[in-house]
Amino acid sequence: MFKKLAIILISMLMTLSFIPMNVSAAESDTFDITVTGEFLWIDITNLTWAIGTVAMSSVTYTNETGITFLADISNSSVNTDLKLAITGDGATWSSAAAAAGIGADTYLLNASTDTWVDNDTQVVATSATTISSGVTAGQDEYFDLMFSAPSSTTVGDAQSITVMASVVKA
Repeated sequence: MFKKLAIILISMLMTLSFIPMNVSAAESDTFDITVTGEFLWIDITNLTWAIGTVAMSSVTYTNETGITFLADISNSSVNTDLKLAITGDGATWSSAAAAAGIGADTYLLNASTDTWVDNDTQVVATSATTISSGVTAGQDEYFDLMFSAPSSTTVGDAQSITVMASVVKA
């Protein structure tokens, strides 16, 4: 008898345990996500270099005229490459791609990050030229320019050359 009663109670309990219950609950929590992005920054100090009158076939260095350019890239969060590109030639002069290209109304512009110690000949061209590779994040880079005047000119007017500086992630 106790066996039968126990089986009936177990059956009832099992049956009762499967009865659906109308229970709903919602839980929520809040959490913060912090994201830090990589970023690049450049600011050039000494925005002009007024060379003045140059003799044909002469060479003039910025550090000889008291100008050194500072590429302030210290706010960049990644290592960078510093690049220069000629984006605007003179009214009648144009840039040469190599020293052998200097000629009538054709000049050459070189850049150096070590004040010409190693006789740098990094030609600045119309396409971006890397003048310094792997500048450490948070650092600045100084650079100088060398202007090689044309061998001759068809006009004596002042010429204005525009150079764009840029940084890219190394």
